[in-house]
Amino acid sequence: MRRERMHTMHGRRNGSGVTTMMRRGIAALAASLVLAGCAGLGDAGSAATVGDVQISTDTLASQTEAIQVQRGVPAGTPDSALTLGVLQRLVITELVGQAATAQGVTVSPSEIDAAIAEFEAQLGGAEALQAAYLDSNVPAEAIEGQVQLSLQVQELGSTLAPDADPNGQQQAVVQYVTGFGLQEGITVSPRFGTWDGGTLTVGPLPSDLSTTVQVEDPLAGILPAP
Repeated sequence: MRRERMHTMHGRRNGSGVTTMMRRGIAALAASLVLAGCAGLGDAGSAATVGDVQISTDTLASQTEAIQVQRGVPAGTPDSALTLGVLQRLVITELVGQAATAQGVTVSPSEIDAAIAEFEAQLGGAEALQAAYLDSNVPAEAIEGQVQLSLQVQELGSTLAPDADPNGQQQAVVQYVTGFGLQEGITVSPRFGTWDGGTLTVGPLPSDLSTTVQVEDPLAGILPAP
């Protein structure tokens, strides 16, 4: 992977130590949402489905609680915004993965390792990298998956719009992934909200107590930069 291509994913580091793209992508998911019944996330069941793939409540609970533990918060503490942010990230990660496979786009383990090593070097080590991702609701054990997501978005852009600039490639990816999601079908358990296939967002619950999770550009990529 060429370093200059990786550089297109970089943004200036803001006060919280994450990129502009991170803030516009995953970090923007932490919107206020009043959600009843969050405490029982570990119960068996489906939190969402992407095509034929189920995202279980166990997976959602595991990542949510991992974030809390790594932040020094007791695992299982009700946190509606965190729960919805993690769920939307899981849905988008699965959706992009399926869309990439449909286009024949693959990312090798060595590419992921190289990207992680590069960003660890730029940020000052593994702990700094983990802290940057944690700021965007990504626990340490999910970093590889998020790096893979970012590389998939990058490769999809090159595949779909090889002659376009990075912004044009980004728009091509958003358009393609949005259409792919509408075709395959995505659902979110009513317990958590509803999926808006046109904007790739988790929408409000069927209740006046909810607030839509807003994402300006959910596929902007989430690689931190110094």
